[in-house]
Amino acid sequence: MIRKKKQFYKYVLLMLFAAFILIPFIWILYSSFRAEVDLFSGTFFHNEKPLSFDHYKDVFSSGQSAAFGTYLRNSFVIAITSTVIVVVIALFGAYALSRFKMRLKDGIIVTLLLSNMFPQVLLIIPLFGIIFSLNLIDSFLGIILTHVVLGLPFGIWLIKGYFDSIPKEIDEAAMIDGLKPFGVLWRIIIPITAPGVVVAAFYAFMVSWGDFLFASIISQSLETQTLPIGLNKFFGSTQIKWGAINAATIITIIPTIILYAILQKWVVEGLTAGSVKG
Repeated sequence: MIRKKKQFYKYVLLMLFAAFILIPFIWILYSSFRAEVDLFSGTFFHNEKPLSFDHYKDVFSSGQSAAFGTYLRNSFVIAITSTVIVVVIALFGAYALSRFKMRLKDGIIVTLLLSNMFPQVLLIIPLFGIIFSLNLIDSFLGIILTHVVLGLPFGIWLIKGYFDSIPKEIDEAAMIDGLKPFGVLWRIIIPITAPGVVVAAFYAFMVSWGDFLFASIISQSLETQTLPIGLNKFFGSTQIKWGAINAATIITIIPTIILYAILQKWVVEGLTAGSVKG
């Protein structure tokens, strides 16, 4: 009986926690279909006008909102490219740190961990200086390099933990069969540690997709601006289009939800396994 009560309270707490997370999202989703006048009516369920897709049409058609399609395209190009670069470099970096003997290995690992402890705002000046010296201001490459810097330390550290859990005897056996180190990495280690690689890729994508701070500094024109910058432009000096903001927010969130739904099995497996790996 006591056990059932504990389970009941546990489920109640989980439901309250889920509601705490989901209610704001549900409110934004619902508000994206309400007319502007109903958003300020003081009621949640009563609407003077019927629900419609007008705000979604406005996002892609009126005023500055007409550039939203460009923001969406830019975000996809930058996020996908950054994710691929982070995963590739992280795989080789993690493999080297896990399998090869090198000087200052512990120092490199500690540096990777410390780099994630610094507030990102402290990196603005040095990163901007580097991007400026490379003449990459207002370019996709400049933003991509910045996002790679933000996502790479965690990616290397995470994937290295998975590589460390694989006995080195497996590598030796594969090399006896004629595989080179790259072949061992590609054919043996990566398939075994796929969940960890997926988690690192998902993290890198989320970092790039949601970045506003660095993208807003490096990007100087519409051609390179991303979705977070586009959302900010709905806040005018004399008017704020709350309906359009809600619709644009939903459009921004949907790709990450779809990506997580597709990768959910591997992400959950990777996070669960990573919690018990060294």
